[in-house]
Amino acid sequence: MQDDEVFEFAPRYEIGDARIDAEHRHLFSIARRVQAALSLPADAALAEARLAVAELLDYTRTHFAGEEVMMAATGYPDLVGHQALHRELLYQVRDMEMRIDLEGLSASLDLAHFLFNWLTQHILHADRRFGEFLADSR
Repeated sequence: MQDDEVFEFAPRYEIGDARIDAEHRHLFSIARRVQAALSLPADAALAEARLAVAELLDYTRTHFAGEEVMMAATGYPDLVGHQALHRELLYQVRDMEMRIDLEGLSASLDLAHFLFNWLTQHILHADRRFGEFLADSR
């Protein structure tokens, strides 16, 4: 992610399931809030980044749980591996949340970069495989 790159959901991130794609769009919008916070004055930026990270953690837990229920219901063969990826992200975002409290804006910038890279790569690879599995199952 370049500093001037906008965190936008694009058609290449669609996996073919309307609900999951809508949830991914929402995750992108939360991540955009972290990115936008970086252009605010320091105190406001930190406060907005903290709010966005809290929302991200809450929404991500809900999204992951729903995605995993869908995977289990459809017999997705890589459910366990996918769950491990989800747990790792939650761990890393919680770690970033603590870093924001300790380090401030530099951690917020790291979080924005991390989110962009993780979310896009996770969707393009792991979630795309699940989308292909769903399409083949129908």
